[in-house]
Amino acid sequence: MCILVLFGVSSVFSQSNKKQTRNGEANFSLRLRGGEVKLVIRNETDFKEWDKYASEKTKKVLDAYESYLGITFQQASSPIFKTLPSSEKDKIRLVLKEAVLLNGTRVGGYNNVSGELGKDLGIFMEIGLVPPGYPALLLHELGHYYFTEPAWLSEGIVSYLPYLLSKRGYLKLDPDELQSVMEEWTLSEPIPKLDPPLSQDFHQSNPSLGPWFYSKSVRTQFILHKELGYEGYKSFLKQVASAEILNTDSILRILNKLQRKDWNKILQGWVLPGPYSVYPVNSFLKIQEIEKL
Repeated sequence: MCILVLFGVSSVFSQSNKKQTRNGEANFSLRLRGGEVKLVIRNETDFKEWDKYASEKTKKVLDAYESYLGITFQQASSPIFKTLPSSEKDKIRLVLKEAVLLNGTRVGGYNNVSGELGKDLGIFMEIGLVPPGYPALLLHELGHYYFTEPAWLSEGIVSYLPYLLSKRGYLKLDPDELQSVMEEWTLSEPIPKLDPPLSQDFHQSNPSLGPWFYSKSVRTQFILHKELGYEGYKSFLKQVASAEILNTDSILRILNKLQRKDWNKILQGWVLPGPYSVYPVNSFLKIQEIEKL
């Protein structure tokens, strides 16, 4: 489950067989490595050109995930679809609205592909957050088909990975699109007085700390990338994406199998309780620091 709490909103077609249904939904067929995936777009705005743009980006980012990780969409998403009706198997639903509300509160966007938040399945987004040319939120939410739990890990990965895939040549993004991804990170988010470790999943219990949770979770991925190296980090992501059930303890076991290090100390303050140790709280505040990885 991923909810984007609304703090402020600014106002090559490689797949085939687009079809318009009677209820206004646009259907696309995406051919991926593991077979066909159906993409259903319900666009409740006047920006009808968004359908084509979103379908293109969906195809490209899923192709990039499959190529980079060596794991098909069907393999990665099987735990999600296992809980849904058979009619929903291998089906992605995108819902574009002028305003996205959840239980009467405007939240900007949320992910309900698994049905945890109600019967209306899909990825819900406001057009002001994902206009054509700025796909950061869309790329983020699609990444949750590969990475779901725990939140401190998955939220960081799905924010960072589109950038990494772009830099490594797996995902083609133009300069504005790449900039939108980097702006999503909120690296310069002010450090709040209350700064619990990520393992406490504090953005759910205290929505005001939401931006800090995402900033902290992304920078935790930079720490893992730096400690593991590029190939080690890639192996880590493969193992995480292949695991059906994950928690913080199992993640630490994966890290220790990859490289024997004092991960408790490395992640102290970031993920685990205790004062910041190896990496101070002001680590990785500039894009230049990330590009050295």
